Amino acid sequence: MRTPGDPLFQEQQRFNAVRFYEQGLKPDVIAVGLNVDGQSVRRWIREYQAGGYDALKAKLHPGPVPRMTDQQKDELITLLEQMPSAYGLGDELWTTARMAALIKQRFGVSYHPSHVGQMMRDLDYSQQLPHKRPRERDQQKIDCWREVYWPMIVKRARDQRACIVFVDEAGFMMDPLRKRVWAPRGQTPIIEHRTRNHQKVSVIGGLVADPSSSDVDLLTQWHVNANVDQHGVIQFLGSLLKERSGQVIVVWDNLAAHRSLLVKEFLRENPRLWLENLPGYAPELNPIELVWCMSKYHRMANHTIGDVERLHERAQVAVNHVRQQKELLRSCIAHAGLADALYQSGDQ
Repeated sequence: MRTPGDPLFQEQQRFNAVRFYEQGLKPDVIAVGLNVDGQSVRRWIREYQAGGYDALKAKLHPGPVPRMTDQQKDELITLLEQMPSAYGLGDELWTTARMAALIKQRFGVSYHPSHVGQMMRDLDYSQQLPHKRPRERDQQKIDCWREVYWPMIVKRARDQRACIVFVDEAGFMMDPLRKRVWAPRGQTPIIEHRTRNHQKVSVIGGLVADPSSSDVDLLTQWHVNANVDQHGVIQFLGSLLKERSGQVIVVWDNLAAHRSLLVKEFLRENPRLWLENLPGYAPELNPIELVWCMSKYHRMANHTIGDVERLHERAQVAVNHVRQQKELLRSCIAHAGLADALYQSGDQ
């Protein structure tokens, strides 16, 4: 419903006044009927007599003239492809203050940083939390592993009718991980927890994928108030061999516990196991990392658990909830960029 302050409502009032006038009604009578001032009705009639209905149409105010032209904004987007250091403006990432300084430097226009932020949203920019990337990370090696070496691992698994198991360790802490929730404005929720509580639950798990089918599974082994050391790794590998028949190809990172002498001796005694190491600093290649993420950050965030036994119980429930969703496990493999080679036969 239009309101009296709406320009289009006012336009309709003017049109109605003129129509009533053409029907022979007096301006004062029209004013009463439309609940407007009589002088306004007489002015509308004069405007109509001078310019017709076009003179009565709403005149929308265009607003202030932009201080930067569209061409300058396009040029700004091009300038932002370079880092701030290219213009002598400091560090490697753009802030609204640095963008305001760049606009002043290049176009002679002064903007408050908050206005720059509003303008950049209109230009399809958004505030984002940067990802951290280790300097030791070798992206070329990571791409080579995914595009060249991974298909070779899958081929070996098919030839030997072996399963592939992505192995990794994780920890569930008593100190809760915080995640945004809904609450009344100005009433921030409180999570009560024990300080200086270093109790935790560790888990080693394996995301099992069968290249000959779309079958996936998740195997876990839990350790309360303990890290997963080389003995825990050997124990898990032994359970894995009992669980799966035939050849087993384990894909994992280069953790010290994975390279220990005890683990190497266990491998010599169990020729059904074949190990493949992931390139360094590339957790995104291991799909089980997403299982831990979904369990810890989505299913156990903001917890108020007060004892380690309850933490163990809740962590098992969270991980098992992910395990029961086969499509979710397959999506973890797809997110790592490994699904095409694994399911290239079309079994998925």
